[in-house]
Amino acid sequence: MIRSVRLPQLGIWPRLLLAGTCVLLAASSALGAKHAAARLPPSAAVVVAARDLPAGHALTRRDVAVARWPAAIRPAGASGEPASVVGRRLAGPVREREAITTTRLVGADLAAGLAPGLLATTVALGDPHATDLVRAGDHVDLIEAARPPDIADPGLVGTSDVRTVAANAVVLAVLPAGASANAELVVAVRRSTAVRITRDSSDHVFTAVVVPP
Repeated sequence: MIRSVRLPQLGIWPRLLLAGTCVLLAASSALGAKHAAARLPPSAAVVVAARDLPAGHALTRRDVAVARWPAAIRPAGASGEPASVVGRRLAGPVREREAITTTRLVGADLAAGLAPGLLATTVALGDPHATDLVRAGDHVDLIEAARPPDIADPGLVGTSDVRTVAANAVVLAVLPAGASANAELVVAVRRSTAVRITRDSSDHVFTAVVVPP
């Protein structure tokens, strides 16, 4: 036969003491959590790539995500609003979780920080695969040659005149060939070179030669 044992009941003062101890422990825990949160560095929203994306890609909402970065290392030109980058084209390839800043997008910001006398201009390349070996930040020599004559007209004779249009030009953006567009580079050149590229684009073809680092 098992006998039940009645535990002695605590008096009112021990119970008050126990309740007070619980309150103190809860308050201490809350203060500790508050101090721990205060020690965390402030953060900021940053739009990042949701996956690896190629150069020239037009961003959609599915291509981007919002991450929290420590405010101290938030990149210049970064945005916290996906709508600010959706629809823009990438100047170069980006990796998953990489911040998408204004200088990673095709637009006026590509010319930010250029040396005096330089501007950004687009040059269409004759070879659609020429952009495969070029990345934003590379230095290239731009070479032009007269556009080959229409092979359907044997009376037209081509020329072997090949000239360097720009030497050691910095590539600001790479735009691969599309269904209805040639491969293009956005490069930093002097105004006179940009004028020449525009003038010769109708009857000349351009190619880019990567300059070794």
